[in-house]
Parts: sequence; C-alpha cells; structure tokens
Amino acid sequence: MMPDSPSHAELRLCSRLQLSESSSAALIRALRAGESSRQAVVLTPRAPQDYVPPFACVDTSEWGWLPPGVFVPQDGEKPTVHEDYREHGYYYSLDLSSCWESAALAEVPPPASSLDLCAAPGGKTMLMVARHLPLQHVANEVNASRRGILRQNLEHCGVPNTEVTGLRPDQWAETNRLFDLLLVDAPCSGQSLLAKGIRNPGCLGASMVNGNAKRQKGILLAAVRCVAPGGHLLYTTCTYDPDENEKVVAYILKRVPGWSAVEIPALESFRSILAAFPAYRMLPEHGFGAGGFSCLLRHNPQH
Repeated sequence: MMPDSPSHAELRLCSRLQLSESSSAALIRALRAGESSRQAVVLTPRAPQDYVPPFACVDTSEWGWLPPGVFVPQDGEKPTVHEDYREHGYYYSLDLSSCWESAALAEVPPPASSLDLCAAPGGKTMLMVARHLPLQHVANEVNASRRGILRQNLEHCGVPNTEVTGLRPDQWAETNRLFDLLLVDAPCSGQSLLAKGIRNPGCLGASMVNGNAKRQKGILLAAVRCVAPGGHLLYTTCTYDPDENEKVVAYILKRVPGWSAVEIPALESFRSILAAFPAYRMLPEHGFGAGGFSCLLRHNPQH
C-alpha cells in the first residue's frame, strides 16, 4: 500500500525544483499515479501529401509549440493498430513529451547536415525530419541491439539520406566531422518514467542523478566539437532534476567558449527559473505528458 506522506526522495526533488506547495503535490501525485503519458504521432516521409491519420485527434491549434506533422489522438484511440502505421509507415508513434522537447527546432535554420547522437529508437530523428529534411543525416546509437531497432524504424518510415552509425560521443569528436545540427537526447535517470507508470527504482536518488550528470557532461563536451560554427545543438532529457539539466548546460557554457543558449518564444510559459539562460521544463501538471527538459544551444560563428 502506497504511503500517504511524501518520501524523502520525492520531497528532495520538489525542493530542488523550487516548486510551490501545490506544484509539489501535483508532481508527487503524478509520480505515484503513473497515468501522465500522452500519445502522439508524427508523419513520416512516406505519408502522402495532405495525409490525415485515420483516427480522431485533439484540437491542438491553441497550443502554439507543437511541431509540424504531429497529431495527438483523442483518448481511447489506438494509432498503432491501423494498417497505415503497421504496413505503410505513414506515421510514427511516440510520447507527446518528446514532441514538446523538439519544439525548440523552430528556431533552427534548415540544416544541410545533422547528427542524432543518441538516436534509438528514432523519435527525435522523426521529429527533426518532419520539420527539416537535411541533405545528410546521421542517426547514431552505441547499443547494437537498439541500433537494429533504430535502423528498422527509419527504413519502415522511409527516412531518406540517413546513415546509421554506432560510435561513442568521444569517437565522433575525433572524426572532425562537423554538422549544422546536433540532437542530444541524453541518457538520464528517467524520472518521468514514473509518471508514465513504468518502474524505475532509484531514479530519484542522488547516486543515480549524479552518475548520469557526469555522463551527460562528457557526452556534451564531445558533442560540441561536432557542431559547425553557426550551428545548433539541442539538449533534451526525460528527467526533471536540475543536476541533469540546467547544471549540465551551465557547465558547458562556462567551460566551452563560443556557445550560448537560444530563446524559444513558443516555450516561454515553460521557462525554467533555475537558470540564468533560456532553458525549459515541462512537468506532468502541464497536461502534455510525463514531462522533460529542453535547451537549444548555438555555436556562435566568431568562435
């Protein structure tokens, strides 16, 4: 039976996020209920022109941040049972939080080249392709089994001009290849999984958070070496703790000259109060899924 009083780990997270009493209560309820996940679909290059999915969708016209080609099914709809998904690959199913995280790409000029550094199973690549179709895209995944799933999803959805690779971030940094856009959906403690009803023991603990933060800093230190001057890097996670989000970005901005965070007007209502630079966090109480973090960085040309 679930205890009524908040745990130390839950209170610690709320305190670190500087949440109000009501927001703290809402987050703890969401973590315990595990019912915050919301489904979305993004159209793929295989979708016919003016294609509309064969299921009822929510009116999202007033949201202001939803990427192009994304539809949100009404409650009770099951997009993955349709032939358009299973046989034709007209759309890709993913969590709505991922769509929110990629809204920052609205501020990125169409890239000639792009690299999704932690790409499996492929959602961020699909969202990027729905907005920009680069002349050259690399979808990278270190884990071999996940890389197989990534390749299968990209082929099924008809993503063109895409190379699938399996290099570590430090190996990419040594290739001297530069990209206009880098996507880093970083491995993290995955605290939002709790809000989706997925068990994730230890994800609220300092040990897991600190370990992931150290890994994320290493990934970003390598990733920034792969971005061309004037290019962008989108850093996203599916966790809440500032040690894995704002503090990781702050570390990079302080340590690596020539980088700045980009304002995202469409996400202004989600702006983090925990950073002096533009960074954005969505929590379950916003009603758009389990939540996540997003920060767009720019490599200033003079450097």
